[in-house]
Amino acid sequence: MKAFVVSGVELDRCTFCKGLWFDGGELEQVLKKPANPQLDAGETARRCATCKTPMRPGVLGRLRVEACATCRGIFLDEGELVALNDGKPVRVTMGAPPKREASPPVADAKVGQAVDDWLKELGM
Repeated sequence: MKAFVVSGVELDRCTFCKGLWFDGGELEQVLKKPANPQLDAGETARRCATCKTPMRPGVLGRLRVEACATCRGIFLDEGELVALNDGKPVRVTMGAPPKREASPPVADAKVGQAVDDWLKELGM
C-alpha cells in the first residue's frame, strides 16, 4: 500500500491492483456523506489492512464492496470511488513528506580521519 492524501485525508492505494483502502470513517470524510455498507454473510479472500480479520462482502450504493465488520475499514476497487461520488472525480492532492532534521555537516578532515582509522583497523 502507498499512502496519499485526498481532501485532507490520508488514504492507501494498493500498488498491485490500484484499489483504495479507507480506514473506518475515512470514506465518509472524503465523500462528505454517510457510507455504511450493508454487509452480507460470509467472508472474502481479502484481509483487513488494519486488523487483519477477513473482510465481508457488502453493498454500498449500487456497488459491491468489501468491508471490515471489526474496524469499519472499506476496500474499493479502482474506479469505485468515482462511482460512489456520483461519477465525479475526487480531487487528489499529494501531501508533502514529513520534514526530516538535517544532520550537522561533517568537516572533510574529520571524514578523512575516520576513513584512515577504518583502513588501519583493516590492516591497510
